[in-house]
Amino acid sequence: MKNRADEIRKKYGNISKNGSSKENGPGMISREEQEKSHPLFNRHAMLMQIMFSIILFLIVGIIFKNSGEHTAKAQNFIKHVYQDEFQFAAAKDWYEDKFGKPLALLPKDKLQKEQKTEEVSEVFAVPANGKVFETFSTNGKGIVIETGKEEDVETAKDGYVVFAGKKDDLGLTVIIQHSDEQESWYGNLKEIDKSIKLYNYVDSGTRLGKVSENEDGKSGKFYFAIKKDKSFIDPSKVIDID
Repeated sequence: MKNRADEIRKKYGNISKNGSSKENGPGMISREEQEKSHPLFNRHAMLMQIMFSIILFLIVGIIFKNSGEHTAKAQNFIKHVYQDEFQFAAAKDWYEDKFGKPLALLPKDKLQKEQKTEEVSEVFAVPANGKVFETFSTNGKGIVIETGKEEDVETAKDGYVVFAGKKDDLGLTVIIQHSDEQESWYGNLKEIDKSIKLYNYVDSGTRLGKVSENEDGKSGKFYFAIKKDKSFIDPSKVIDID
């Protein structure tokens, strides 16, 4: 009887082992192993990054603590780096190119949506239907587009919000920074959408706000500009505007 029980245990033990091996299959990498191989889950890499950050922080502190000709040059360089707008969109693309998407654990349908957005947002789209009311040659920075009354203004290209507020010469303005280091400016807005927050990532076609009212009271208008390599370019050369 005892021998019979031992045989049954051995039989079901072999079935269990064979089943688990078939499930994974030869050459198959489990989800757990994939996660561990990602840089975000690599303990050694994370510790090295933390140590490097601490060392860098201490070096910067020492530079600003001491005064001298050499430290003055280093101080000016650091100030210049932090005073210029950080290229969030470009950094995002660089990270994903080197390490893969940090959101790789999100549902498949959301990842497919992101990939689709990236494919269609390589060029600028028209932020609102209308016609050029004031050309680029008027001020050398941007154009004024005349639209229908109460028209919505949408993102011409996906990117990061680096400014959302009031500018002295443009009124309510939103500035979007793109992965190719270009910027699109949307000014003279009547209102900015409540969902638009500083440093948020927005897709192409996202509602930014509403156009301001034109002098005739029957139409709307807004300011639109594109900045490339720290200089403004004529948007009508990039986007097909009537």
